[in-house]
Amino acid sequence: MMIQQITQRLSEVNTLVATCNQDGFSFGRALSLSLFYRDFNDTNSLVKEAENLARENPARLLECSISLLSETDGYLSSDRSELYAANFERIFEEHIKPFELRHEEAKSAATRLWRDYSAKSNRLDLLPLESAEYRLLDKECDAAKAEYDRAHALADLLYQEWQQELERCFCVYCFKPLFLDVLVERLKGIAGSIIADINRMQEGKP
Repeated sequence: MMIQQITQRLSEVNTLVATCNQDGFSFGRALSLSLFYRDFNDTNSLVKEAENLARENPARLLECSISLLSETDGYLSSDRSELYAANFERIFEEHIKPFELRHEEAKSAATRLWRDYSAKSNRLDLLPLESAEYRLLDKECDAAKAEYDRAHALADLLYQEWQQELERCFCVYCFKPLFLDVLVERLKGIAGSIIADINRMQEGKP
């Protein structure tokens, strides 16, 4: 159930917020907080699920809502000074920079190898086909081309890794602690409303 997932993930967020005050703010912490907001900022699905559960299993929904309310209270009453002091854009850029640099280094190496191969190939075009120098340089060209192909493939692979990591964690760059505060306040309101509604149902009130 989504409400259980949110409660579990928010419990993890609360642990992260509490421990970052002693251990500093790592990229891993920033990513976890950002992913929580990204995954659950649209609360419409939670409301729809709650409406269905209220009919099917109100007791279970009440239990889950009480747990969620407890976690939201835990977050909102916590010391979030380290969270607000963290520079999420800088944390993201420091994490992603090595991926970019590895690609750029591989790309530069492949470019140098291509120039070396091209120079050999151009010299080859000027030599008589049957000459010993041609045969020797032809082998060197083949070796240079194979070396370039390997370097080019590595550069392509590192580019894909860089882009995949960008996609995976760009939410860190966009994240603001205020976003999380607003979401948790909204979740608290939803949990409180569910509890109140179920209590009224159980008391036979309209």
